[in-house]
Amino acid sequence: IFGIVSCGKSEENNKQLDTTKNEEQQTDNNNENVEEDTQEENKEVEYINIAPEEVRIPILMYHSISDDDPNNNLLVPPSMFEEQMAWLEANEFTAMNLDEALEAMETGKVPKRPVVITFDDGYSDNYTSAFPTLKNHGLKATFFVITDGVDDGYYMSSDMLKEMQSAGMSIQNHTANHLELDKLSREDAYDAIKRGQDFLRNNIGSDASYLCYPVGKYNDETIEIEKELGIKAATTTQGGISSIGDGLYQLKRVRIYPMGIESFAFSEYIY
Repeated sequence: IFGIVSCGKSEENNKQLDTTKNEEQQTDNNNENVEEDTQEENKEVEYINIAPEEVRIPILMYHSISDDDPNNNLLVPPSMFEEQMAWLEANEFTAMNLDEALEAMETGKVPKRPVVITFDDGYSDNYTSAFPTLKNHGLKATFFVITDGVDDGYYMSSDMLKEMQSAGMSIQNHTANHLELDKLSREDAYDAIKRGQDFLRNNIGSDASYLCYPVGKYNDETIEIEKELGIKAATTTQGGISSIGDGLYQLKRVRIYPMGIESFAFSEYIY
């Protein structure tokens, strides 16, 4: 009987020791996680100062993050997008929103490895596929949404957009109806831009200060409307690395389509 009781006490003591060790190990792991988070938060961006006209920032243009249709070059597979974002993080690129990019272009103070990541249209897979990957790699992006499509199930919902904005993403205007602005009357073009702007401000809480032209189409009248509505800048579909010399309402972008990481890598744009 004594032997059985002693064994029972020994097992109980061992269990208590194991529990204590596990708790200590968990505490150590939590402390390590806090230290890693703190290091990430304290990680400093390295800036340089150059003439504003020399600032060149790649603005990446994505659409859908999906592998549903391999023949559609607007769809980048999630695994490929993950590889690209991992490359940006590993090479210490600084992902900027458009406010930050414009400030860099106007002042000449720019990160050594700048990049702006943008998405057109507002597909739901931007939330389910792109958003988690961006967060995992500590990157932020700008999402240009067609506001008439919000909450229809095919595009992102208002709640998705608000969650993304709260997490540091920028939600901006791709007009209400995605019609080619240069083919509309001034009244209709104004309405398409203004309704998109109003929706984002009233429903998402976005400043809606930027516009992405549907199909890249615009004209001088479009730019006049943007200035009237207080829009700071606009992105096009014209290929190239963006600079202030383009004009704030004619910012170039780099179209991203399914490609290997060797083609994606653009280390030549590191200052």
